[in-house]
Amino acid sequence: MPPKKRKRRPPMPITQRIDEATALVPGVRSSTSTYVPHLPVATDARAIAVFAEDVVDLAAHVYRQTVRESRLYTFSDGAFDVLFDLATERTVLMHGVSMRTAPNSRDHSYHRGYPGRSGFDKGHAMSHAQGGLEGGPNYFLQAPGTNRRIAPAGNLWRDIETHLAKHPGTYAFVRLIYPADTTVDVPASMEYGALFTEGFRAVVFDNS
Repeated sequence: MPPKKRKRRPPMPITQRIDEATALVPGVRSSTSTYVPHLPVATDARAIAVFAEDVVDLAAHVYRQTVRESRLYTFSDGAFDVLFDLATERTVLMHGVSMRTAPNSRDHSYHRGYPGRSGFDKGHAMSHAQGGLEGGPNYFLQAPGTNRRIAPAGNLWRDIETHLAKHPGTYAFVRLIYPADTTVDVPASMEYGALFTEGFRAVVFDNS
């Protein structure tokens, strides 16, 4: 008799994947509780828009507490909305709804030619696969261990990106957290949050 085929296990819900990682993976921790008082009670566009406004307000409030001189400005880069500090010329927050992207539409030559820095990847706050653009405010200096599948933290970061790419229409944000009272352009950590179908989660990743 031919051997029986093993049944594939159903994929782990992304919220369970995040919960397990924040309990076990070094340099990764949950920040979900910060947003619980602001979570929308409905899933319509208006409720999500109100939550997005709260996310921006929270990001601006925290940033102003750690940076004495700032000039925060909001705009769209054509795909996602941006909270940007004009004083230090660095992105504070990228947020919006994930979108479908056409296959093989990434501009690899632009990415290769974009200025980088030794020891860091040219990280995307919002990945191309979930609708993010190349360059501009969507790029930041990201440690390889959080950007690639070469470490547990990078595996989780990529799992979140992959999930958002497969589920267009999901509201998500990435907040870049810089050392206090500095103008350095390398974030000390990044916070990834999303209104998944299974529930809201936010995770802070050390950028190391």
